[in-house]
Amino acid sequence: MVDKYHVVQKVTQALDQVRKKIPGLKKSRFVLLKSYENVKEKDREKLDELLETHESLAYGYFLKELFRDFYKSHDYETANQLLKEWLQLAWSSPFSSFHEVAKTIENWRIQILQYFKTPFTNGRTEGTNHKIKNIKRRAYGYRNLHRFRTCVFLECTGKTYEKWVS
Repeated sequence: MVDKYHVVQKVTQALDQVRKKIPGLKKSRFVLLKSYENVKEKDREKLDELLETHESLAYGYFLKELFRDFYKSHDYETANQLLKEWLQLAWSSPFSSFHEVAKTIENWRIQILQYFKTPFTNGRTEGTNHKIKNIKRRAYGYRNLHRFRTCVFLECTGKTYEKWVS
């Protein structure tokens, strides 16, 4: 199974490549990367204006939003059909960045669709690993393994190592 987060990240990176080709849109990156329903009211006007004035950007944004909708599918068959349709739209787009993503998705299609049979991600594990890396970075490394373990258990569970073992 391929993690949903990384697949969506590839699609949003493709949209970002489209944005970079249009001059003067440097400060509009974050509003474009958000899903339409999560854009705040004050930013929605800016987003609507961007999409109205730049046709290519609107097409790329549409592809990104359509791909996010693919992950909202409730069953495997619907997801499979939506993915087929999305791939056709991505291939027919004028953007090489979306062509690259479509090629990657086609190569990993079975693993991506596996999410709809077993909807689990490794987000929790990646979050824990990120916390551990931050602990090491904040401390500039540990020389005492016991102290390091105690900090990890405290950060990840709210308990110290001694309390965890007991």
